[in-house]
This record gives sequence, structure tokens and C-alpha cells, in this order.
Amino acid sequence: MEIQFFFLDKTIPWVIIVQEMNNSQETYFFKPSEHMRDLQVLEEIEQNPKVSQRELSNKFGIALGVTNACIKRMARRGLIRLKGIPPRRIAYYITPKGFAEKANLALRFFSYNIRHYSEMKKQISTKLIEMENTGVKRVAFYGLGDEMEVAYITLQGLDMKLVGIVDDETNLGRKLFGYKVITPKEVMRLNPDAILITSVKGEQSSLRTLMRQREWNSIKIFTI
Repeated sequence: MEIQFFFLDKTIPWVIIVQEMNNSQETYFFKPSEHMRDLQVLEEIEQNPKVSQRELSNKFGIALGVTNACIKRMARRGLIRLKGIPPRRIAYYITPKGFAEKANLALRFFSYNIRHYSEMKKQISTKLIEMENTGVKRVAFYGLGDEMEVAYITLQGLDMKLVGIVDDETNLGRKLFGYKVITPKEVMRLNPDAILITSVKGEQSSLRTLMRQREWNSIKIFTI
């Protein structure tokens, strides 16, 4: 099974899960962008009815035209009502139908998160067992994110030890699971048997960084 992420805009990822079974592939798409955007906008309007469309666009990293279309569509569906307020502003209020839709969307994404976590844990568990079977005893994680947290939890049931966490300089010094984040240049002092790249989003960049470390010939590199 392969898990891929891609972005239709700056903040809302789609997830593709490709699962190979019986020499065929089944592809599953989760987290539709439009539904996630509706939930985010409804939650923001509930907190601040006087929020402007430009403020919504800036907060969620989407084009102003997309925000405008989203507001109009929700108004047509009866999820929100618009009311003019001085000076030349518009306030948005969620209708009872809108509150019901928000609750439905929240439940849908809660269910999605459970499914996604289960699939992610299965994928990472398979990779860690593969590493264990190749003789890896000491592993370092490269990349901060949800995948790393799942990998840490999954590692507890295996005969392998986490020896450190690696990431770029922007996260240098942060402490996670009792380990201070270090840069790739410092990995050799950890004496790991392998490095597992634990950020799907930054996987290619991490691989390029690791490939430049020529003294790492004895260290195995794995990706999720």
C-alpha cells in the first residue's frame, strides 16, 4: 500500500491511498477539498460572524474568488444568511441547517481521521517490521509530523531502539519524546543502523539531503 499527499491549495491536502491486492491496484481518495473548506469556513463564521472574505482567504490560504464562491454556495444552500452592517460590511450567520451541516462534516472528518490513522499505522508497522527483519536495531527518524508520531508509537512493540530525531535547522533543538532534534550532519554520532524518513510530504527533499552525506555508506535509508 502506498500513501501519497498532494495539495489543491496551500492548506487543504487530499490523500490518495493506493493498495495493491491480487496483482491489481485499488485507489482510495479521502478528504475532499470542498467539504473541508466548508467546515473550516463554517467554524470561522461561528466564531466571528463579521469576518471578511479577505480575512478568510488569508487565513486558509485560498484565493479570494474561491472564498466568494464558497460563501455564495453556502448561502444558496441555506447554510448561512447574510446581513449588511455599517459601514459597508456584511456579517454571516449560520442557520439551523448550517449548524446541522457543520456537525455532519465534523463527524465525517472525525471518521476520516480514524481511518487514515489506521491505514498510516498499518503502513508504518509493515515498514518497521521489514527494517527489523533486515537486522536493524538502532534507528533514527528523519522528519517531523504525524507519521513520525505514529512511527514512535509503533516502534514500542518491536525489538528496535530509537536513537534520535533528525530534521532541518528550523526545528533544531526542539525536544520530542525525550530527544533533541539534530541536523543531518550530526547523525553519525548517534551510530544508527538505519534512518527512517518519517515525513511523506518532505520525503524527496530528505532523500536528497541524505544522499549528499557520503560518509553514511553503512547506514540504511528507508522511506514509509
